[in-house]
Amino acid sequence: MAFWRRVISSGVGLALAAVPALAAAQEEGSRALGAPDDLGVVVVVTVLGTMALFAAAGLGYLYRRERRLTWDFQRPDPDQHTEEVHE
Repeated sequence: MAFWRRVISSGVGLALAAVPALAAAQEEGSRALGAPDDLGVVVVVTVLGTMALFAAAGLGYLYRRERRLTWDFQRPDPDQHTEEVHE
């Protein structure tokens, strides 16, 4: 339920954020700049770069988890919590 709430709220937020841009684009004599000729290339490179960044971060996380690379500062102090710390 929380997942769908986030998806719906993100979609509504994106739609509301696009309203001023759509209104400005429909005005005659708008001072807004037109899209450049290479907009498609810029969008593709940006999306691929973002995906590569997330892939590198994901591989780093999987490597750390597989090797069980944890440090004591990542664990809560046992005297502050009533639960036992499990590995």
